[in-house]
Amino acid sequence: VADRGPSSETCGLLGRIHKDLWAEAEGSKAAAGHLDDAIAAYRQGFEADWRDAYPGINALTLLDIRGTDADLESKDELLPVVRYSVKRRLATQPDYWDYATLLELAVLSWNQEEAFAHTADALAVVREVWEPETTLRNLKLIEGARTERGEPTDWLEQIEQALEAKMAEMAAG
Repeated sequence: VADRGPSSETCGLLGRIHKDLWAEAEGSKAAAGHLDDAIAAYRQGFEADWRDAYPGINALTLLDIRGTDADLESKDELLPVVRYSVKRRLATQPDYWDYATLLELAVLSWNQEEAFAHTADALAVVREVWEPETTLRNLKLIEGARTERGEPTDWLEQIEQALEAKMAEMAAG
């Protein structure tokens, strides 16, 4: 980034590294710093190329998880831009990640009906077992944060169960 400037790819990788370090450091003093760095990297990556929804959806997810008033306000401002980005991609070359991103966007915006519809869309185009596994991991992080805040998550559990069922089906062959 220092040599060539930010790109969605580079910042997305940096965001992923810090997201993993945050998860590994859970409960330690370092965790908050890794979460801050992950959000900043993902956000910088999305702002470098708005056509790439990957860093955008990850920034939104982590903002929702951290959940301060300022984070939730930032999430609400950024969410429609990420939605537009993924919908533009859907018009040209859709794949699992586009539908999974729409699923996550629906969850982040509390739209249960859309979340269930996009779950079905995503499950219809799964290629590898790690795809729904990755989506499930993010949804569980969102669910955990929302549970801690006293927000309802029962409908999220239904989506998680559908993803787990698909993973089991694929594992069985």
